[in-house]
Amino acid sequence: MNSNRFVRVMKIRQRIVLASLVAVALPLSLVFSGCAASTPLAVATPTVSPKEAVAIPSTLPMVSLYDEEAIVTLYNQAIPAVVEIKTVVSGSESPFGIFGAPNLRGQGSGFIIDTEGHILTNNHVVDGASSVNITLHNGETFAAQVVGTDRENDLAILKVDPEKISGINPLNLGDSDNVKPGQMAIALGSPFGLEGSVTVGIISGVERAMAGTQSRSITNMLQTDAAINPGNSGGPLLNSKGEVVGINTAIEASSNSIGFAIPVNNAKSLLPALLQGGEVSTPWLGISGTEIDQTLSSELSLAADSGVYIVSVVPGSPAEKAGLVPGGSDQGGPTPGGDVITAIDGRNVTAVSDLLQYLNTKQAGNQVSLTVIREGNTITVEVTLDEWPKDAFPQG
Repeated sequence: MNSNRFVRVMKIRQRIVLASLVAVALPLSLVFSGCAASTPLAVATPTVSPKEAVAIPSTLPMVSLYDEEAIVTLYNQAIPAVVEIKTVVSGSESPFGIFGAPNLRGQGSGFIIDTEGHILTNNHVVDGASSVNITLHNGETFAAQVVGTDRENDLAILKVDPEKISGINPLNLGDSDNVKPGQMAIALGSPFGLEGSVTVGIISGVERAMAGTQSRSITNMLQTDAAINPGNSGGPLLNSKGEVVGINTAIEASSNSIGFAIPVNNAKSLLPALLQGGEVSTPWLGISGTEIDQTLSSELSLAADSGVYIVSVVPGSPAEKAGLVPGGSDQGGPTPGGDVITAIDGRNVTAVSDLLQYLNTKQAGNQVSLTVIREGNTITVEVTLDEWPKDAFPQG
């Protein structure tokens, strides 16, 4: 997926110059409530002659897209734990601000996840920051420390003095695997610095993939039409129970209502490593592959109708060292001769996202066992994973 299609929704100011970062949005499905219950759905319509006056009611029945009282209650309960994040990335400007590179000021969102002062946000909100400050909903502002970051998965953990947030209930982390299209989605954050904003929509889609900052796909992204704008990055996407199901991350650049959130289960699986501190190393296989369907299987005369077809292998990568064979590609698409990965450590693989999800549970130096179909024969290939290089371009 072309990463240029996405706009990261953190607001960046170069002196007061705004640049957008990551956000999320989705198609709207209307749920009507509060309609006049006393009016039957099917009634006889009286005939009215052209000369008769038609009575127009002085008050129209209230129509709502959602349960307003429930949203207000949810907002009041959740918003104290949502913070505005302001950062400074040091340049080389002079004290007078006229020479060298200017300092860059950025702004995003985050949310409190425990009583120990930890705040979850996007990595791109705090990436390269020399100073980080957070502002609570009550207006209090104080310094925060960046504890752990994960560039490839675009997540970061901050920490503030627990005494500063005493009395604030952390947000509950839900289960993003149970999220379904059509369910309610509530986005909280500080778009354009407008602290304490809320927008409501639905989950428009699940299991989306988006290129991360290092060209590694972020899998299982949630798509939503709850309006998200620059400054929303790192804020929570809630379900109707007030549980966090996603971290608002990106918007489709060519659309006004298509956005994406990192599923909270991704963050939950990475929290132990993030809380340990430092940069989380992402394991690397070193291939570029594509999902096999019946058309591709027929075109390449493959012995499998599902799995991941290896298109290319990075020189010097764990995949090359293990002897995985790429098929190559031309303008018409993948060309024959490549290996097909059907399982990893006994788990079925039908898409690149299956590989990435499983690799997220591993570390550099771990060994994985790939079930591979090569020239019609099923073989096992052992691969020792390496750390994801900064200049890597393939998917896994």
